[in-house]
Amino acid sequence: MAKLIDGKAIREFNLDKISEQVAELKKNGILPTLAVIIVGTDPASRIYVNNKKAACERVGFRSVEYALPEE
Repeated sequence: MAKLIDGKAIREFNLDKISEQVAELKKNGILPTLAVIIVGTDPASRIYVNNKKAACERVGFRSVEYALPEE
């Protein structure tokens, strides 16, 4: 028998757990940070990076983006 997996519920659960862990780290003076290097202007890459930045904001991570020209 097949079991339906609710990906959105799993994502929310994981983001909530990460938020709790980040809060504990911040209490100890640690600020988790995601650094992203994006090269060029590929629209799919931009969407991916923007989604990662939004997820970081949601859980309390700092995000830093380094955008470089294609050449």
